[in-house]
Amino acid sequence: MKKIQVLEEKISKVIDKIKALTKENEALNKKMSGLKEDLDQKAAELKAAKKDLGAVDKLKSEIEKLNNERDTVRSQIEKLLRELESVEL
Repeated sequence: MKKIQVLEEKISKVIDKIKALTKENEALNKKMSGLKEDLDQKAAELKAAKKDLGAVDKLKSEIEKLNNERDTVRSQIEKLLRELESVEL
């Protein structure tokens, strides 16, 4: 009879441990799900940032091109002004 009680206690402890582990597993799955959502959000943010970086690079290129054009126009205007100054009126 005593052996049966010991066995029942052990089984009860195993059942309690299984319940605790099941609860812990559920909590970990929930946390993992939240972390996956965070990861997906960060991946989307990274994708948007890369797209923005591409746009910035394009704008920098356009600015450089416009600055070069401005310098060319400035040189041409200075040349024309020198030619006008050399002409006696």
